[in-house]
Amino acid sequence: MVRSRWQTREILLGIGVVAALVFILTFYIWYQTEAVRLGLQIRDCKDQIQTFKEEIQKLEINKSGLLAPQRVEKIAKESLGLIEPDDHDVIYENRGNSR
Repeated sequence: MVRSRWQTREILLGIGVVAALVFILTFYIWYQTEAVRLGLQIRDCKDQIQTFKEEIQKLEINKSGLLAPQRVEKIAKESLGLIEPDDHDVIYENRGNSR
């Protein structure tokens, strides 16, 4: 009786082992590339957050400059023509709890 060098069962087992190794290697490479991609994306997001924080700080400084009482008073007097009220034009309201 002549026995073939490889039986069908052994060939299928070999193909299964090779397929499992290829699958594991493919999964490992995908996992590593995803980890690197996510790391780069996180770094980009952190850079963007830092840029936004700096922009917010600049806008806050600009806001405080625009809302400065001296500037508002100057615009009110020069551009709008407003004047200081006389003492008899001012009415004071008592907001305290008086009994």
